[in-house]
Amino acid sequence: MSDTPIRAGITGPGEYVPAGEAQGQGARFTADQVAGAFGVAVDRVHRAMQGEFRLDANGHVDSKQVQHLAEVIIGDLPLDQQQAALMQLGAFTPRADQAWGLGETAPGEESDRLAASSDVLEDERASCRASHDPSQPSS
Repeated sequence: MSDTPIRAGITGPGEYVPAGEAQGQGARFTADQVAGAFGVAVDRVHRAMQGEFRLDANGHVDSKQVQHLAEVIIGDLPLDQQQAALMQLGAFTPRADQAWGLGETAPGEESDRLAASSDVLEDERASCRASHDPSQPSS
């Protein structure tokens, strides 16, 4: 497990890097490091590395592979705990909502305030839960 702080915040004028995205893009990790960060036995990590990537006990995984191992090994934990384990390990941890855009929530989950307005076509930014959605019954 890494004892270095998780880098995040302002990285330049007008640039902000969320926690977990300023680290580990080229990093490689051993099974012992992964097991320590995930809080599981090292033999469980060995089995997952063998099953998922055909790596032996001495193999190393990169940030993308360790993200996959997180889904396999600690996938039953809430997303924030999975991401915290990846960040503690020092792995690159992309934001789960990065591609969603409007309102930084999953598509169709944004509130009415962030949904389409009356001067924007419904199919451009419409939310299935917004009050303007013609498929929703009016109260």
